[in-house]
Amino acid sequence: MALPSASSEPNQSLNDRRLIERWLPITELGIESLRERTPLTPFPAPNRLHVWWARRPLVASRAAVLASLLPEDADRERFLHAIGIHGDPVAAKRRIEVATRRGERLGAAAYGYVRAFKYLLRTEDFDWLTATVGSASVLDPTAGGGSVPFESARLGFETAANDLNPVAVLIEHATVDWPTRFGREVKDEFEDLGRKFATQVRKRLQGVFPSDGVADTVADGYLWARTITCPYCEGLVPLSPNWRLALGGIGVRLVPHTSSGPSANGRICSFEIVRTAGEQSAGTVARGDGICPYGDCGRVIDGDEIKRQARDGRMGEQLFAVVYKRRVRTTLKSGKPGRDRWVREYRAPRPADDNAGDIRARLKEKLPEWEAFDMVPTERIPDGNKTSEPQRYGMSHWRDLFSPRQLHCHGTSVELFREMLDADRAAGQLSEVRKAAYGYLAITVDTLLNYNNRAGRWDSTTGRVRSIFDRHDLAFVWSYAEMAPLVSGAGYEWAIKKTSKCIEELLELTDSGASAPGSLPLHADSDSTDRRPPPITVTCKPGDRLDHIPDSSVDAVVMDPPYYDNVMYAELSDFFYVWLKRTAGHVFPELFRRLLTDKDSEAVANPMRFRGRSRAKALAGLDYQDRMASIFAECRRVLKSDGILTLMFTHKATG
Repeated sequence: MALPSASSEPNQSLNDRRLIERWLPITELGIESLRERTPLTPFPAPNRLHVWWARRPLVASRAAVLASLLPEDADRERFLHAIGIHGDPVAAKRRIEVATRRGERLGAAAYGYVRAFKYLLRTEDFDWLTATVGSASVLDPTAGGGSVPFESARLGFETAANDLNPVAVLIEHATVDWPTRFGREVKDEFEDLGRKFATQVRKRLQGVFPSDGVADTVADGYLWARTITCPYCEGLVPLSPNWRLALGGIGVRLVPHTSSGPSANGRICSFEIVRTAGEQSAGTVARGDGICPYGDCGRVIDGDEIKRQARDGRMGEQLFAVVYKRRVRTTLKSGKPGRDRWVREYRAPRPADDNAGDIRARLKEKLPEWEAFDMVPTERIPDGNKTSEPQRYGMSHWRDLFSPRQLHCHGTSVELFREMLDADRAAGQLSEVRKAAYGYLAITVDTLLNYNNRAGRWDSTTGRVRSIFDRHDLAFVWSYAEMAPLVSGAGYEWAIKKTSKCIEELLELTDSGASAPGSLPLHADSDSTDRRPPPITVTCKPGDRLDHIPDSSVDAVVMDPPYYDNVMYAELSDFFYVWLKRTAGHVFPELFRRLLTDKDSEAVANPMRFRGRSRAKALAGLDYQDRMASIFAECRRVLKSDGILTLMFTHKATG
């Protein structure tokens, strides 16, 4: 796309109306925002690095920042080019819709240019920004996952990111600050740590997962059903809403062993893998009530009875399937061996697969030491808007969200993390970039927490474990999937590779000199001296008390704040916080001083703050408005007299 010539005269004042007040390509931005999250294409690296519950599209964030600083008469074609829209996405969308109706697929090239968020500003873009805006400072007081400050920094503006939540602030450092400040060196440091960590954790967890014992197969995951005792026949009831394992009818059939009748010992179910949907057993739980699978009983078990058993510590779990991969050896036409293929398959559990007794013995030995050195969470799950579900089923502490084997793995991870950190500190090797690498290692440990817990369900469509945060809550699941984290290329190795790939992509998105001819590098370690990283500040404070920012010093506040009761960030983030303060908290102690995250200062409409009072929901709404008013007042204090506040609103509820 040819660029119009840039004006040689810089804009001397920002007093005039801004571009965003006059014009914004909403339709084009909407289409590009959807393209960022197109199924079967990788989400942007900031989204994949660590869970955060409100991810703003990068292209929309860049547009909001840039249009807030440009004057109203700014060149619109140059604006579109700078935000990465290098074609007509509206026309492309129409072509795709027409082709879809015809049964045709146009593929990724249908738009004629790469997704907008990937565009790296080039020399002529920065020349134009310098001519029209000059230098500018941008603040996001409720930065969350960091989309707005990330794009502000990519545009080269002085950037201040703030959030009350330490988990969010760690993510902002990892997304906005460290890649720009340290460049490729931080990736090299992390990969060095990752290799050492993977090697050591594999040694320490030797024997925790039983050997499959079959040539050319490797266990890939374990599927567990929560169990209760039927109050009528005393049979052990595995609970699952369905028994599907994969597409094509692969699933599980329960084989109930009735023993000598109700109340007799030995009433337990075994399992068979079947190949058609008609052979699968019906679910044993629906709408919170259980269904006894034994033919001489078959009664409905009230949901309150299930919760009662769970709270009394009588809910167990039973392994009902093992996911494994089988090696398929191939031969080339020449007769030489070809590349092996690994095929996912399922089998019924064998007695040797369940080593719960050995794991309990290991935990009994390790827990006193881990608790003494504060290496595993001991915190209770507090009452909250989104935390009541686990408590209803007897999970009163954060570590109850993990099975004994999962807890053993995660505790070992923390133990090893701390030993490596202490060794580097004692050797005088804990430089600033090494600290950042440990921050990424803590994020890697969080990835395993996110996928290896008692709420990670098995996705029968994709054949993989789902995150505990598939939804914005802490839902109880009846059956869950456990990773086999020691498998080569999976588990720990997968999580380390995932973080490394995210760092690499963050470097590509911020160090434009690494991949685009004619573009300008942002990294301090770049060979070019033409451009240096913009000043970036990341803080962890209430949004209405930004005492580190002087009065009348900010050109633009661009923010996408929490929306009433949509997400309870503090309640959900405690899941990670209780582990992060035992890993990252030993690197960045200033972020992890509290027992749990600060819920009292959070700007959300949380009815739990007014529990027991009439009209609690309405009071929560008013409380949210008061808190946002205080944040807006603080924004007004720090804004220059000709400054602007842009409020991004990306929520379906316009009320």
